[in-house]
Amino acid sequence: MLQMRLMEKRRDLVRRSDVDALIDGIAGVSLTALSSLPAPCAPRGDLAARRSIERVVFEVRTELGKVCLETADKCGDPLDDDRMLIDEPFLFQ
Repeated sequence: MLQMRLMEKRRDLVRRSDVDALIDGIAGVSLTALSSLPAPCAPRGDLAARRSIERVVFEVRTELGKVCLETADKCGDPLDDDRMLIDEPFLFQ
């Protein structure tokens, strides 16, 4: 027990909740940036091109969500269905 406290003070050990919060923050920033791509990438006034880019962004976000769920399952840490939905864009709550 003492060893664990020393490791925590030296930052060799970190709380899982702290790591989860960090990952959630990084994922949130990344997904927000990804979702903002269609507007600047599509030519001005070309709604068809913008919708096409939005569709690709949605597919990428969905695939990222599936990969994260599969990885969590392999690591023995399945995520709740309420937290991450495959039918919806990749979300962290």
